[in-house]
Amino acid sequence: MGEDSDTKAQQAGGTAGTIAGALSGARLLGGLVPVPFVGPVVGAVVGGVIGSEVGRRLGKALVDGGNTFVQTLTSSSS
Repeated sequence: MGEDSDTKAQQAGGTAGTIAGALSGARLLGGLVPVPFVGPVVGAVVGGVIGSEVGRRLGKALVDGGNTFVQTLTSSSS
């Protein structure tokens, strides 16, 4: 696993985070802000940005953790 898999994991995590954040942000802020259209749109934008960043970090962390686990299993014990 190299830098290419890290990049792909970050992109996949970022995409998933953007979608999840946008949906949940739109729903949350849409319920809190009584102005039609404004609450869901602002919520989707804010949620998408936050979700994207969190998703990128989680995607990279999962790949890094998986690589470390595999290296531990494949390393010879002394």
